[in-house]
Amino acid sequence: MLALGAVVAPIGTARAAERPWAQLLPERTTQVVRTISSREYCRQVWCTVTQAWEKDADGRWTKVREFRSTIASLGWGKQREGDRRSPNGVFRIKTTFTTTSSNPGEMRWRQRRATSIVSSSAGAHYNTWLEVPGVTSGDRPSMRSGWLLDFNHVRLRPGAGPAPVQGVGSGIFYHTSKPGSPWAPTAGCTQVGDAKQMRWLLTWLRPEARPRVVQNR
Repeated sequence: MLALGAVVAPIGTARAAERPWAQLLPERTTQVVRTISSREYCRQVWCTVTQAWEKDADGRWTKVREFRSTIASLGWGKQREGDRRSPNGVFRIKTTFTTTSSNPGEMRWRQRRATSIVSSSAGAHYNTWLEVPGVTSGDRPSMRSGWLLDFNHVRLRPGAGPAPVQGVGSGIFYHTSKPGSPWAPTAGCTQVGDAKQMRWLLTWLRPEARPRVVQNR
């Protein structure tokens, strides 16, 4: 029985202490995109859901949206380039991106072009966003909106910031589904629903909320 005057949290809401993954976050983070394994839609190792969570002034976390998603074909636990696994842990968003000429949201943003890649080749440009003349696939339908996960010291230009560790993994994105195969596994990224769902996430995220991406926690 509840004591007189007790406050009941809404369904889907709990204090940070009741969400183990919330203990991994900076205190001032109030938005989280969380991707976890799920059998709600399918039973393969790559089947996931991606959730949007917000923390209120009283420290309570509320799940505000949830989308079907997929990860790498061998599931979680990325350790090296090409292992077809997605990384575990808590990550910043390095930059959002769209192929449009302006930012649809408020987060750091970069226009993705046909020539855009994040290099997986060993060397000085490993895990670095580059514009490569002659490349034509950078703006393919599944890569027209999303964000680049701050994994393995990814760089937005050559030589900017700490050096990525060679061979650990590169180019980990959140992006949209491939036309004709919406729930196929990825090579290491997270594939979130359709373009409308991704646009919702991009317009929901706010830099002042110090958002984090939580994977498999």
